Amino acid sequence: MRKLYRETFEEVRTSERRKEEILHMREQNHTRRRNLPAVGLAAAVLAVILATSALAVAVSPGLRSWFAQQWGERTGGEISENQALLIDSLTQQVGQSATDNGVTVTVDSITVGSDNLWVLLEAKGLDFDGDEKYTFDEGYVEITPDPAEGEYAGASYSVGSIGVTESGAVQMLLDYSAIIPSRNQLTDGGYTLELVFKDLSRFQSGAGENEILCPGTWSFSVPLTVESLSPEIALAGPFTVAGELLEGEAVEMEYSKVTLWDLSLTATGVSFLSDSDGVGSLWATAILSDGTEVRSTGSGGSRRSDGLWYCSHQWPAPIDVEDVAALRIGETEIPVK
Repeated sequence: MRKLYRETFEEVRTSERRKEEILHMREQNHTRRRNLPAVGLAAAVLAVILATSALAVAVSPGLRSWFAQQWGERTGGEISENQALLIDSLTQQVGQSATDNGVTVTVDSITVGSDNLWVLLEAKGLDFDGDEKYTFDEGYVEITPDPAEGEYAGASYSVGSIGVTESGAVQMLLDYSAIIPSRNQLTDGGYTLELVFKDLSRFQSGAGENEILCPGTWSFSVPLTVESLSPEIALAGPFTVAGELLEGEAVEMEYSKVTLWDLSLTATGVSFLSDSDGVGSLWATAILSDGTEVRSTGSGGSRRSDGLWYCSHQWPAPIDVEDVAALRIGETEIPVK
């Protein structure tokens, strides 16, 4: 799956609002994704992910803290013990570094989901300010072999600083989501990611260009091992779902009620097939056994070669699929157990 930064994908759907967020890095210390309606032909920016020789599975305190923060902000609760163990199983400690122009970038760790990844980076060599936001100006990723197997596919990412360590290094999180109509999991054990970051920059709000602080190139490579295989629950369907459209999105009313089937619930998201592209305009929410509701933070859709629409939604943090009682797509609840 060889793609270049800012490449446009034919027959891949995403929102204008989402494209704006991707092309102009968000003005937050941490990045947040919103659901993407499958409406409007998209210029989906392909992601840059990170890398290294995979070592033992071990969760980074930084990633665990990040997931705990996201979970608390979105649900008001704390991650459970089983959920923490799940995060451990999906996380590879990396620890590979590259240096250019006096700045060392380290891939600390990576959490691998079914079609998405979270990557913790550290950069040192400059005087970083915890009140500023940092990113990279360009990126490139290649996933081999192609997990989409020739189907229309795409991906998006956001990368931004989440804080400065006591030693003065800036920590950055890269949040990456792919559209894989073949339904292959990135955790199958046979994939490798090649990553290149270019030009460490200070993020500028508004329409201004980011300020390049250190020109350079930092490259990494990582095999995505089977050690992080995501648990999965399959629901055959068909299911007829309906609901309100995403806030601020203009979608024809006929798309507010659609049929979907072949749901795949994993620790990091939910995907399904539909005969209508309008399904991407509905929210997806996991309802846990204690009543906690977890709304997806990003989604995308793509028309497959057989004419069906494939849609996937990502959770803000890995969840224990055995703790999911139901899924809500739009306003329709689908029992899981």
